[in-house]
Amino acid sequence: MTNPNLPQAITVGRLQNKLSLLPIGDSFSSIQQISHLSIKTIHFQGLQTFSLPFAGVAITLDPTDNGAISLTVEISKDQITLLFVQEYPSPWSIFCEKAMGWLDCELGRILTASEQYSQMIAEHLTNGSGFSFLINLQEIFRCDIFLLNKQLEVIGWTGGKSLPLAPISFKPPKISRTPANLPSPHASFNTGQWTEKGFQTIPLTWFPISGPEGVLGFIGLAAAIKDLGSIEQFFLYKAATLILLELVKTQCIQDSERQHYRDFLFDLLYNNFDSLEVIISRGKLWGWDFTKPHFVVVGEIPGYDPDSAERENFEELFTEISTLIHKCHPKTICLERNGQVVLLFPLQDMLPQSDWHSKALELLEPIMKKTKTLPEKQPFQYGLGNLYDSARYLHRSFQEARTALELGQLFNNPHRLVSFQDLGIMRLLHRLDRQELEDYRSEVLGPLLKFDKESNLNLEETLLAYLACNTDLNAAGERLYLHPNTLRYRLKKATEILGRDLSSLENQVNLFLALKIGRLKSLWPD
Repeated sequence: MTNPNLPQAITVGRLQNKLSLLPIGDSFSSIQQISHLSIKTIHFQGLQTFSLPFAGVAITLDPTDNGAISLTVEISKDQITLLFVQEYPSPWSIFCEKAMGWLDCELGRILTASEQYSQMIAEHLTNGSGFSFLINLQEIFRCDIFLLNKQLEVIGWTGGKSLPLAPISFKPPKISRTPANLPSPHASFNTGQWTEKGFQTIPLTWFPISGPEGVLGFIGLAAAIKDLGSIEQFFLYKAATLILLELVKTQCIQDSERQHYRDFLFDLLYNNFDSLEVIISRGKLWGWDFTKPHFVVVGEIPGYDPDSAERENFEELFTEISTLIHKCHPKTICLERNGQVVLLFPLQDMLPQSDWHSKALELLEPIMKKTKTLPEKQPFQYGLGNLYDSARYLHRSFQEARTALELGQLFNNPHRLVSFQDLGIMRLLHRLDRQELEDYRSEVLGPLLKFDKESNLNLEETLLAYLACNTDLNAAGERLYLHPNTLRYRLKKATEILGRDLSSLENQVNLFLALKIGRLKSLWPD
């Protein structure tokens, strides 16, 4: 990337010209391969090594017995050695002194420009101008440029060259929470990609802004990595060092605000407010309108343990969910709670009960379709609470959503969203004392449960399927994969053991409740 606003890089070709080195032998054909390479270190054989704070290659200069100068370049694991003669011959020590003098001069010129560049950024930040200096970086680097914070939110955008003036979507870079070093002149770049059609051919490069706590953000450039030379990389490093300080300060403020945000939401969801007026006024601080109807959705990944090593992956997944849901429904409130995702959806008006489920599916569709899951885990499952016209009752919707999520495991529901209003009798049983439920189950089903332990007829399962199918023998047989005659035999056996007439409605109700308690019991901790 040739840019008149940036100092020239210290390259092999420029060093060759300054030292008046003329290639000899096969070096004529090879010099073009290395002349453009930026230099990181130069070792003067027998004297010293000159190091530069730039990305580049290591070279070695060595006098030969016949008066020539050999120049060896290390590229990856390969070495290329070229031979030169001095146009104006001088002793080796004088030659090295001239080379180091030029290197000192060039390094000073680059560092002076870098200092001016850093002062410009620092003045913007000190004056409270935020990241307005991006427009200066755009001119310096001759490409569109933008900033992301740790939440992968665009906090500064300068387009107009190859990108629109307003931000467009991209595949988010991977945030590492592993402790890292401060920004380095040799930081690794990553290739990105735009997701919007029409822009996918434009290159995108990520430059991570890292601190002791890991990556706090990224500089995004509409440029290819190969076009970012050593000086561009060095100036990006200087910018990243200053931006890091601003991000740390901003992150501290955001973390404090986020804690207040979480405290408020937990107080809301656990009914710790005395009045609706307090809820509404506090909500306005974050731009939420709690005069509107809301309902709550709670989601989790079955089998996920928030104390496991998968915690970091889950946090990335939650960031993805939050980004997607806010893009589609900006007023939605997202919260993470002990490995669960809690979503508060506002609506303009109340809806009939029959429409809640379909509306929730519509709102959840972006994250149900596009979000990934954890390795070897099922996708998110969701529980849906009722819609309330007052935020005073949001705690009810929250508890209902949690109940629907928990009891949804007992339903053979092909959908990933279970509504509280579809739980039926199970939602009532769920609220009762467990010991009373267990006692009732034993009273109604005791002899049958004992028989099942001593045989393989599974009469409990048979009865539940029979009653769930409205006593339809054929439907129950299909569900259990049993011949109708086999099913009749089992039902007759159950009747004998229980001493109850299965055709009696009262007996059916009592048995059905006791059988449902058995299903519910499977969710109880041991």
